[in-house]
Parts: sequence; C-alpha cells; structure tokens
Amino acid sequence: MKSLLILSALAALSGCTSTAARTDATAVQKPSTAEAECARFGYTPGTQPFQECTNDMRQQARTLATAQP
Repeated sequence: MKSLLILSALAALSGCTSTAARTDATAVQKPSTAEAECARFGYTPGTQPFQECTNDMRQQARTLATAQP
C-alpha cells in the first residue's frame, strides 16, 4: 500500500519542473489534495486508516519537495 502512495505522490508532483512552480506552497501538500487521494484509494474519512493515509501523503510530498534540486 505504501508503494501505491509513493507512486501516486510521485505522479502528482512530477509536473512541477520549473523553478517558479516550486514554491513553498508545493512543499506541503494541501490537506484537500491528500484527503481526496486517500478517499479515492477507498479510505473512509474520519477513520484511523484515513488519517494515517493523509499523514503519509503529506510526508511523502514534503520529502519529494525537499529532494528536488
């Protein structure tokens, strides 16, 4: 499941290639985006697995944002 989350985070952030596009706003994924993705994966909002999914998505987005040159 984590590999699916990583893959989706990579896909979501792969379009950010220009320096102008990489701002502080892209460093942390918007809550609505993480929540939408986790709901799309089938997690039920308000449950512990949903919360873990959104936390994982946000952490992966931060990791990917800091790894880009």
